[in-house]
Amino acid sequence: MKAIREAKTRMPRTTSNDPSGENLVGILDKAREAALDRIRVLREQEGTDAVAIPGDGLDVAHSLEEVEMDAGLIERCEARLLAIDDAFSRLKGGRYGICEKCKQEIPIQRLKAIPFAAYCIDCQRKRNERRPPGEGDIDEPSRNVWTPPEEMDEAADD
Repeated sequence: MKAIREAKTRMPRTTSNDPSGENLVGILDKAREAALDRIRVLREQEGTDAVAIPGDGLDVAHSLEEVEMDAGLIERCEARLLAIDDAFSRLKGGRYGICEKCKQEIPIQRLKAIPFAAYCIDCQRKRNERRPPGEGDIDEPSRNVWTPPEEMDEAADD
């Protein structure tokens, strides 16, 4: 947190992609605070859901479902927080507002809507397209890799 605060004080308050002087750093700041607040609330809720003593099998299933849903929501919020922190890193490095793929400026309207966007609309659309294994960009992470649980590896060894 301290490192981000220090980085923000050294960053320009606008970018070359921000001729109107809109404070994109402020927008990123608000998005980061909102994500942190949401994570705090979800973690409290997850703790409450996990502590509740269920009465029967249906209650156990319902309680587990709520805990898993909370965990999934926390994971999504943490991914958003990571994307915001990455945007701060790009801003510090002078790459904020520049598409990571095609190196063109990301339109200011897109940055206002999604301040942590790392790709222009066209490049993001291409990233979102589902491709068969073996096709696509080299820098695109594999989304369909499944790692078996350790228990399965141990069972296979036996």
